[in-house]
Amino acid sequence: RRFNENPQQRITVKTITVKVEESLHTQLTALAKRRKTTRSILIREALRTCLEGNAELKASSSLALAQDLAGCVKGPRDLSTNPAHMKNFGR
Repeated sequence: RRFNENPQQRITVKTITVKVEESLHTQLTALAKRRKTTRSILIREALRTCLEGNAELKASSSLALAQDLAGCVKGPRDLSTNPAHMKNFGR
């Protein structure tokens, strides 16, 4: 299915069903009328805003992904920088 929020851009979209309380539906409908847009566009905007701010989805580095593991291993403090620890490495 095709949908154009931006006439210069064609995107494929999936349909989902969301159940909301009557008061939320009323607010959403009123906002859509004020902005002269659709409820679907408002919901997509809200989802994008929510997901863009989600730290779980934004792991920007390997350290961010393994943050809870950093420092949990015991061993020499200079393991990654001291050439003496690299002797016979890979043999």
